[in-house]
Amino acid sequence: MAMASAMSSRPGSFARAEQPKAQPAAIRGEIVLPRAGHDWMSQQVEEPCILPNPKVPGRLVMFYSAVSSSNRAVAAIGKAWADASDPFRWRQDDANPIFRPAPRGWDSATIRLDAVLYVPEEDAYYIYYSGSTGTVQDRIGLAICPAGADGYSGVTAETIARHGDAPVLAPEPAAPFHEDMASQAAVLRERNAATRGWDWYMYYSYRGKDGTLPGIRLATSRDGKTWTRQFNAGDPRGMGQIFRSTPDAYYEWHQVFKVDATYVLSIEVGANRGARWRPGLAVSTDPARGWTQLDLDTVLQTTWHGLYDDRTLYHVATPAMYRIEGKWSLFAQACGRPANDNYIDGAWEMWCIACDREISTRPGCADVHIPGLPTPAVGAAGK
Repeated sequence: MAMASAMSSRPGSFARAEQPKAQPAAIRGEIVLPRAGHDWMSQQVEEPCILPNPKVPGRLVMFYSAVSSSNRAVAAIGKAWADASDPFRWRQDDANPIFRPAPRGWDSATIRLDAVLYVPEEDAYYIYYSGSTGTVQDRIGLAICPAGADGYSGVTAETIARHGDAPVLAPEPAAPFHEDMASQAAVLRERNAATRGWDWYMYYSYRGKDGTLPGIRLATSRDGKTWTRQFNAGDPRGMGQIFRSTPDAYYEWHQVFKVDATYVLSIEVGANRGARWRPGLAVSTDPARGWTQLDLDTVLQTTWHGLYDDRTLYHVATPAMYRIEGKWSLFAQACGRPANDNYIDGAWEMWCIACDREISTRPGCADVHIPGLPTPAVGAAGK
């Protein structure tokens, strides 16, 4: 073991040799939004969209959706807050849910949260969601809400307003898209130095001629309200997707974020037609092209040392990764293995899982953090 590089200031003494830090026995992971105690979320808690509170430094805001066990055909959206110093402890709002299906129209049966952005120039939250008049969300809508004086208490059912009477992205049945459904949008916006405006990117799931949730496509916008589809003719599978998807896997809810100059998608992937839902990752150095999916076992929950259990984390879905006060965490819904092996019947809780393992992605792209124990320091292994 190497000696410390600096001497003690006391004459004739030496600094003590550095001791390797003890490794934790298991990855830290906890249920942060339990189903118990709230009928509206008694079956499933999902889609964690977390933002820094734009008005209160050191505080976080979470938007999320949930399903009741008494009526599993309907989902709604609620909110919670936490101190950034303790992202494992969330306080749910007593008025939840704050956003429900509309009384009439295209999203009158059920809704599900997709993404939330804070738009400073409007001092408002843009809430993207999927909705339907049927049982499966098949169109993407936008609701806008003023952030209010404290960024939280003013976000209510009365202040959240739908943008128009129509979805901002409906399925496109015409060639080359051949879509029956479009849903689950992850949304990113970036300043365009040339135009001095904003470029918006929407990564969405779909169903249609290609099958059920076969991959992810892209739409773009200049204002976040009017969107244009982009068909990737370079997709090796010929489906116009942003990266080559895995056959017989379902691609549904996902989140987009940036690490240095690398764009990252965190995706729920149901490999083998939903036999095991898990987080997946894709990376690129350009938001519109050049995406690469990482191996689907990269973030597989069965590798989460000391935390994984068939009774709690058999399926993991709606994964979102956030860097909070210098530490990365994965927020996701998870359930134990259902007795009938149908994930739809799972009892899904919202978890927070520490991401202390840093991995490489692909040449030219940044490393990312995933659930796992920290990599031992060089020279410390086996000491």
